[in-house]
Amino acid sequence: MTQAQTTAPRQEPDKAAAGTAPGLLLDMEFEQALAHERSMLAAADGGPGLTFTLWQTGTCIVVPRSHTVRPGFEEAVAASAARGYPVHVRDTGGGAVVQGAGVVNLSMVFSIGPQVRDRIATSYRVLCEPVMAMLRERGIEGAYRSIPGTMCDGIYNIVVGSRKLAGTAQRWRSLGRGRPGEHAVLAHLALFTSLDHIAAAAAINALYADIGIDSGIEAATHINWAEIDTGIDKAVGTAVAEELHHACRAIDVEELLRRLAQSRSAG
Repeated sequence: MTQAQTTAPRQEPDKAAAGTAPGLLLDMEFEQALAHERSMLAAADGGPGLTFTLWQTGTCIVVPRSHTVRPGFEEAVAASAARGYPVHVRDTGGGAVVQGAGVVNLSMVFSIGPQVRDRIATSYRVLCEPVMAMLRERGIEGAYRSIPGTMCDGIYNIVVGSRKLAGTAQRWRSLGRGRPGEHAVLAHLALFTSLDHIAAAAAINALYADIGIDSGIEAATHINWAEIDTGIDKAVGTAVAEELHHACRAIDVEELLRRLAQSRSAG
């Protein structure tokens, strides 16, 4: 287990000392991060609690594998790299998104059983709960919805004031015949902390133009954590990683699943 990969057992209090902050946010090449996520999912055994990693990578554009069959993709990748935005391919779907020092990524693995209704939506809410809790502590009610004009738009964007704060994705793995209907979930969240959204939008729009996609990404549809918490007295990525680490450690997955099921039944 890497220093920044943490298992949060059921109802276990936060044991991470404040002095461990430098190791909470891993700096990884994107391919290394992708391999790490695959390993996290492969190692999941259906046990209680969750495992998570916080990481950042260098400036790049990450696209789904479906983009690689577009005419002129290789030439577009070369042109994007020449502009300072190398392109990488990920396992999940969606659209292109910019990564870099202004983005903190949360990769989370937990298990979900057949008794959970609407399991995809529920899994997204488990993933997003740490960020939603951070927002609630500041008197802000985050929302889940699609925002046209955002990078890799989806219905489980985390949205603040009609602007996208974070994007989400997930992958599943069956836990086998011995555990029918049970799955391990790898859920991923990319939180904008201090990204240059003007440069990011221009980079994606240029890449998409080169492969014949009308993207229309707009910088103004995104928001950074630095705009939400203006009183941070340290590097915003470090501050977010510290708080996100503790928020993840505070989650009791089984209790959260129970509460989500109750709220859906009541609704």
